[in-house]
Amino acid sequence: MTKGLERVEGSIEATDLAELLLRDGAVIVNDALTPGQLAGLNADLDDAIAATAPGLRNPTEDFYVEFYGSQTIRLDGLPARSTTFVELMQSRLMTGVADILLLPNCQDYVLNTAQLIQIGPGQTAQMLHRDEDAWKELTGPKPLLEVEAMFALTDFTIENGATQVVPGSHLWPPEREAEPHEIQRAEMDAGSALFYLGSAVHGGGANTTSDQWRRGMFFGYVVGWLRTEENTFLTVPIERVRDMPERVQELLGYKAHGGIGVVDVGSPMALLQ
Repeated sequence: MTKGLERVEGSIEATDLAELLLRDGAVIVNDALTPGQLAGLNADLDDAIAATAPGLRNPTEDFYVEFYGSQTIRLDGLPARSTTFVELMQSRLMTGVADILLLPNCQDYVLNTAQLIQIGPGQTAQMLHRDEDAWKELTGPKPLLEVEAMFALTDFTIENGATQVVPGSHLWPPEREAEPHEIQRAEMDAGSALFYLGSAVHGGGANTTSDQWRRGMFFGYVVGWLRTEENTFLTVPIERVRDMPERVQELLGYKAHGGIGVVDVGSPMALLQ
């Protein structure tokens, strides 16, 4: 029996959302952004998007050229680009779910990466994957590592590349691949979000339109003892970090995880004072 993709309202409590994520691996939250946050994110990022060409600029491996898409615009360093994003980093649902699901496995969690992803006309579907496979060296049983959300900054439709996701796949063995009938599409209005676990199978959808750019923004938190995908120490200038709320500074990696991530054998927070 194919598992459906649950939809809930933005007023849901973090405890209830965490339970659904543990059950299904992925959930759509309607109106996860306020109208002001939606407008603010788009306004903050419009100029940077307009100045960026599709395709991967400095691939670390040839594999990522196709994986990230030749007709897709991607931007990181969002805390430095958007004051609205800094606000969203502290959102009730994102931090609430991370508190519940990640803190049992770490002293604290950090921002793993945040990306603006704008899928252009003609972009083919992304390979289905699990984000936690970024740490493929971790083999065998492992704790829950990562919680994430893809926020729709424009309407997500099947035609313009709505995210593909496989509910229940977070419980599968690593070698299990999704059958076509198991793949759901995260169609949602702008301002809604697909919350999902790093162990859930998903991928960007194909944009079969001739004139629509599907704009989404995702970010996730990961246990603080793993190296993050995005090097936020370089993508977010320290001069900008000094003016951010203390909790955001911690989430950007300036809070040591015990003896991990220290500076001068002590807390990196001293650099921000």
